[in-house]
Amino acid sequence: MVVVEQCRQDCLDNGNNKKAIQEADKVLKKKKDLQCAKVLKALALLRLGQHDESSVLLKDIHAQNPTDEATLQAMSICYREVYKLKLIADLYENAHKRRLDNEDILSSLFMAYVRLGDYKKQQQTAMTLHRLQPQKNPYYFWAVMSIVMQGHQDEKLAHGMFLPLAERMTKKYIDEEKITAEAEVQIYLIILELLEKWEDALKVVEGSLGAKLTSEFNFRGNKTADLYAKLERWPQVNREYKKLLKDSPDHWNNWQDYIRSCLHLVEDSWTPDKDSEEDIDYTEDMAATFIQETIKQCEGGRPQRGPYLAQLELIRQMKEKNRWKTDHAESEQFGDPLQLILRYYDLFGDKPCCFEDMKTFTKLLTEDKETKVKQMQRHITLLQLMRYMGYYDKQSTEGRLILVKEYIQRYHHGLSYGKELLSTDLQYCDNYLLLAVLLLLDIWRESKNDSLVWQAIVQLEKGIKNSRSNFHMKLILMRLYCIMGAYGPCHTVYESMEVKHVMNDTLGHTIANHVGRLGHFVAACAMYGTMLRFFAVNHKETAEYLIASYKYGSFNKIHEFVKFRERLQKSLQYSSAMTESMLLDLVLETSNHLSTEQMVIYMEIDPEKEKNEYDDLCDNRDFSVMESWEPHSRCRLEEAKLHSRKEEILWLKVRKLTLRILTASVMVGQQCVKSDSHTNNGIKNDKKPPHEVLTDLLSQLSQHTDSCKEFSTPYQYPVHGPFRTRLCSYLSERHCEAFTDMISNVMYVHHLHDNGLGKTM
Repeated sequence: MVVVEQCRQDCLDNGNNKKAIQEADKVLKKKKDLQCAKVLKALALLRLGQHDESSVLLKDIHAQNPTDEATLQAMSICYREVYKLKLIADLYENAHKRRLDNEDILSSLFMAYVRLGDYKKQQQTAMTLHRLQPQKNPYYFWAVMSIVMQGHQDEKLAHGMFLPLAERMTKKYIDEEKITAEAEVQIYLIILELLEKWEDALKVVEGSLGAKLTSEFNFRGNKTADLYAKLERWPQVNREYKKLLKDSPDHWNNWQDYIRSCLHLVEDSWTPDKDSEEDIDYTEDMAATFIQETIKQCEGGRPQRGPYLAQLELIRQMKEKNRWKTDHAESEQFGDPLQLILRYYDLFGDKPCCFEDMKTFTKLLTEDKETKVKQMQRHITLLQLMRYMGYYDKQSTEGRLILVKEYIQRYHHGLSYGKELLSTDLQYCDNYLLLAVLLLLDIWRESKNDSLVWQAIVQLEKGIKNSRSNFHMKLILMRLYCIMGAYGPCHTVYESMEVKHVMNDTLGHTIANHVGRLGHFVAACAMYGTMLRFFAVNHKETAEYLIASYKYGSFNKIHEFVKFRERLQKSLQYSSAMTESMLLDLVLETSNHLSTEQMVIYMEIDPEKEKNEYDDLCDNRDFSVMESWEPHSRCRLEEAKLHSRKEEILWLKVRKLTLRILTASVMVGQQCVKSDSHTNNGIKNDKKPPHEVLTDLLSQLSQHTDSCKEFSTPYQYPVHGPFRTRLCSYLSERHCEAFTDMISNVMYVHHLHDNGLGKTM
């Protein structure tokens, strides 16, 4: 075993797989039945791409039902690499049957069920562990969390059975004073919150168990305030958030909740008892005074944005509730919104966050008020606000072209300030160029003069050379290339953004939706392959995070990981990439009819069944990554996202039906040399004949394209929103004719089959 362990450390861990095989063979010559050596050899063969030889070795060892821990771990690694997670569970199930009292095997079996998401068996295994080691609390709470997750799986039974059971089990340990760790308190809070027992959860947080909640800064205080808000006890909410703000005056979310609680008290006309000494602000004046006092306390140190924004947020919420009056603006406590914005601008105008902070409060201003700027960054912030407030919409085409030239000149002048910046830093003046490009695109939309788009592309290409990390420029540049039908440069730009991991799902749509449409099939294959590898690895990695959560008691993260995994499994981008990849494989990886048949068999597509539940698909595309300076009066991003999601799903259905039609067509050819009604052993086959399936699919596709007529003309998406032309292109007259020809060709195959001529094909 020492030699085997040395083989693993010296060879496999260092990637020297050939030497690992040689070392394993040396050991096997001396001990031919040594299971661990065989498994390490199988692992090395697997990593060398010799899957068949590796599989034979693993099957042989698996059938022997090994119990040695090193062998089991090595086989688990093999099965994880080929994504055969069920075999890991089967492996440890067999080992447990032979060694019923082995804690390590049982623990590994539990984690195998975590990978599979089998919450029922998780619960059973955890309880077996608990009976084996009753003094170890984690095993008991693994079982409790597994019951909670069964409720996540079946919402109908969650409140009726699973969550109450989990609550009783946890309450038993509390009553017996067996709670020892923060994670155990956290899981109890998770259960109570899922049951919406806010009062009970509050008692836990404020009681002796709450003292164990120490891993996160101010967690106990934040949770207390949040639970009071759930119970709508606004005096206590106000008191708790006020305490938190005294400790952390820059916490923006707490300021919003504090102000909200104060205005609730105003609406309820609440006043404290005469003898009360609680520090509660129950009027707008008291809230304004507290904000002013906080600002004074922070003076002299590092400027904190929170209190200054809180002044504006108080006014905004008061206006929403129609409680803002003219005399408020003249008072020292509240102040005039313009003056407050100017003061904030003076303090933080040179910060990149200034625009995002201020745009929420621009509606507090009137249109005739102007702001003067002194420095370049402040000037840019002002220009962004001007665009956001619709200033440029009032300019003529000539006036906007003059501004384009001015902003480009300012951009080139501003480059002198960024000569010492690192290649990963953004140039200070980048937003001048972006504003110029956006103005060019505004004029292009009105004039339809494509030369303006090419001018914008040229400016963006220059901008990226000076600011290689500016993803905003790159996203707009890729969009413009796709609009102009020039995909070629997009790949280089996309690669420079280093899109990895979950960004394949959230940002992959930026060019994945256009690479095939623009005829770059080889590039499309590579791109979809990268995306699908991410989705394939995701389930495996998420399972490991779940395992770690159980091991280290991070029960509050389990729901997050499961929801994350489900969002990726139901991803619209995943389903689209899978379908497009299969269609491309049929085009690029087949050279004759026989290879096409083999490809269809490999894909395991059943044309008679539709696997997707289209309404359940998750649209995980991220459009917020591209900053929006569009005027709020015409920015309809949410509407555009809903329209785009519907369009994406309709297009996906077109592509899936096309794939199923092609598969059914191949099967019609295969059926010509087989019996229509019997399998090889003479048993009646209940499946519909392929030609009937094909006829039905053609009818579905025809009906579906008729239902897509509302998408026959392009939707006017905002620059930073979704972008699609495939469906409206498909519904154009030229493609409809091609679609009709395809139906005719396939129906001709029917005719040959029905007349017994298919066998000669």
